[in-house]
Order: sequence, then C-alpha cells, then structure tokens
Amino acid sequence: MTSANELIEAEREGWLALTTTDGADYYERHLTATAMMGFASGVMSRSDAIEAMKSAPPWSSFEIIDPQVVELTADSGVLVYRVVAQRPEQPPYRALISSVFVREDGRWLLAFHQQSPM
Repeated sequence: MTSANELIEAEREGWLALTTTDGADYYERHLTATAMMGFASGVMSRSDAIEAMKSAPPWSSFEIIDPQVVELTADSGVLVYRVVAQRPEQPPYRALISSVFVREDGRWLLAFHQQSPM
C-alpha cells in the first residue's frame, strides 16, 4: 500500500536538498532511470534536469501546501500540492506541483515531476 506520509516526506526531502548545493546529487540518487520533469520552459530528461539543478541557485525557503496523494498501485502514487518557494533576493515562486513516485528496491524514487506556475 502506498503511504501518503512517505511520499510527502520524500518530496520534502527533495526540496530540502534543493536548499543546499547538494540538490543535484540528491536527485541523482532519487530519480528513476527514465525520470522526466515538466516545467514552464519545457520537458527535461533525467540528465537535463540534474544538469539544470547544478547551475540553479539554492532555494532559501519552501512551503508544501495541502499535499494530497492518489494511490496508483501498492508501489506507485501521485503527490499533488501547491508550493511557495523563494530564492534569495527573488520574489516568491508559486506553483501547482505533481510528483509521481514509484517504489524500487524498497525506496521511493521520483519518476515524473511537473511544476505549473500559478
């Protein structure tokens, strides 16, 4: 059975990693081999997303708002929520987020992530 709390925690850990300079390293270990990410600028492959994380400045803060999980199978689920995040000296970023997780070898990995700016 998919645990909503486990998926929310996995997503929170990803955001926490992105508040440091280790975000790309974290996602190198926590993305599936075929992961994709959708942003307003387009869709990125796993490798393109990791490269983008390496050059992006860390977030200084984030808030996950109203997280909800849709169980797809016992080993997969979709987490949907709103986020307000901010980088130093930039206005807050507000988006609707969808993250698809799959359990592989007992670990939750991110298979797909989409951000729709609000």
